[in-house]
Amino acid sequence: MNSIQRDNGTFFVEENSERVAELAYKQGGSTMTITHTHVKESEQGEGLATELVENAVEYAREQNMKINPMCSFAKKVIEERTEFQDVLAK
Repeated sequence: MNSIQRDNGTFFVEENSERVAELAYKQGGSTMTITHTHVKESEQGEGLATELVENAVEYAREQNMKINPMCSFAKKVIEERTEFQDVLAK
């Protein structure tokens, strides 16, 4: 697993001081809205975007938040995994 960092509405992975993957979110009250994920083309297919979503789910649980996945990728990952249903905003 890569070293995922969190800062100012993003979870991200850096390599050689360059951001290669990012998940952006907005927080409002007890809801985290995931707005997009992006992975640098050369890093795609390595599972980085899924790791970012997993990290966001873990953070949401720690903060007692629900997730509203506006990003189609994040929505797919969360909806397909039964263990993430507890954080999915209804």
